[in-house]
Amino acid sequence: MAKRQDKDNSLLSQIQQSLMDDSDFLRALVEKSLQKILDTEFENFIQASPYERTEDRRGYRNGSYPRYLKTRVGKIELRVLRDREGNFSTELFSRYQRNEKAFVLSMIEMYLQGVSTRKVSSIVEQLCGSSISKSMVSELSKQLDDQINTWRKRSLTKNYPYLIVDARYEDIRESGVVSSQAVLIVIGISAEGKREILSVEIGDSESEQTWRGVFKGLRSRGLRGVLYAVSDDNKGLVKALKTEFQGVSWQRCQVHFMRNFIGKISKKKDKSYILKLKDVFNAPDIQSARSRKNDLVKELSAYKPKVSEWLDDEIEYCFTVYGLPEDHRRKMRSTNMIERLNQEILRRSRVVRIFPNRESCLRLIGAICMEQSEAWQVGYRYLDMSMLKVTEGGEEAAMAQAV
Repeated sequence: MAKRQDKDNSLLSQIQQSLMDDSDFLRALVEKSLQKILDTEFENFIQASPYERTEDRRGYRNGSYPRYLKTRVGKIELRVLRDREGNFSTELFSRYQRNEKAFVLSMIEMYLQGVSTRKVSSIVEQLCGSSISKSMVSELSKQLDDQINTWRKRSLTKNYPYLIVDARYEDIRESGVVSSQAVLIVIGISAEGKREILSVEIGDSESEQTWRGVFKGLRSRGLRGVLYAVSDDNKGLVKALKTEFQGVSWQRCQVHFMRNFIGKISKKKDKSYILKLKDVFNAPDIQSARSRKNDLVKELSAYKPKVSEWLDDEIEYCFTVYGLPEDHRRKMRSTNMIERLNQEILRRSRVVRIFPNRESCLRLIGAICMEQSEAWQVGYRYLDMSMLKVTEGGEEAAMAQAV
């Protein structure tokens, strides 16, 4: 009986693999799924199914029109329903294609600027379903760039008590030379407790001047009410943050600090010290954290005096988080939120490898950040900010004491 079951499972696996390799099967699957989303969206709009009688009905069907969408599994055809008054519209196409366009355009630009390979050319053909002209690339680029730049320069009308700040590096070609350039990202948590990506910029480095430009740009767009910021210990970033947002409480990312600590000791031989540092960061209050830190410093002093001295001097800024409400601390003690975003960016950018220019890099990463920020805005509340006492003056806001 077991052999028969194994045989059936093997056959099923072969069928599944065959279907997954069949581009027509994948195209049909995507087509049916998107059509279902469109139909459901229309029914929710008019508040009635076909031929249904209901007092809540907001309109009547008036036929449909075809709409074509290019995807990675080929060109698909969808049927968009219409209402008599012409009030129904869907954002499905723009939302679905925004990241798709950014990804494809980054690769197309490589192809057009002579830095591609046969493999890249083949992938572009497969993604787009047809050859792409330079004029078409130019038009698509302009449309997408306008949309992303409007989002990047939008006015900020809320208070953002918390900021999470970090940078990642991408290889970009400029004037025929490839260099590693910083992609500077700032996430804010609003007074309503929602996450939002506030800034995406590219700079030559993480210098104080570069970061000051980012923060000045945020302030000119209306950013206010900043009380607390978490980042790594990049000196230029920290100086710029404290200059542009005077009085802000700065938290040194505990995850980055842990990595620095591990780099100074032997991960295999000194594992117990790593666990003890984790215990310091998991302390329930700042008094316990300092007590545990003192014990660890004392224990390390005889074995690794330089590491002990470094730990004693540098760890204090990792304790700023204890000034926040207890329910906020675990999420606000590190930059892990941006780390997860960076993983998604890396997944997409590693295919491009070298961006042909800054615009191409900003296009792809801007599109990803724009989508993520919009998802956060319509998603659940990240933190209950009622625990944080904030005055209406914004800049006069005060952090609640640790609960």
